[in-house]
Amino acid sequence: MLDLEKLSEVAMQIIAYSGVAKSTYIEAAHLARQGQFDQAMEQIKQGDEVLRTAHDTHLQLLQKEATENTPQVSMLVLHAEDQFMSCETIKVLVMEIMEIYRQLQAQKGE
Repeated sequence: MLDLEKLSEVAMQIIAYSGVAKSTYIEAAHLARQGQFDQAMEQIKQGDEVLRTAHDTHLQLLQKEATENTPQVSMLVLHAEDQFMSCETIKVLVMEIMEIYRQLQAQKGE
């Protein structure tokens, strides 16, 4: 049977973890713009750890749905999915931005 309270709690965890990871990735881009690439990569690593927690929480939700054969869908879960996916996209974009900043800094040094 669907436990909406527990489902909402899990969805909020995914949203929170995704939000923290997203913030660390954005901070990494800011650090890279300042040429602080080691610190930027540390932010990426921290974001990855938090995103891994979001991923694990998300996976548990999917496994529960698969074993109980009961769809676990609500607007809050849909929002959690959206935040999780956008966080993954932001990480990819930040990694590209960091590489551009790295190349620009190398060109200045030539």
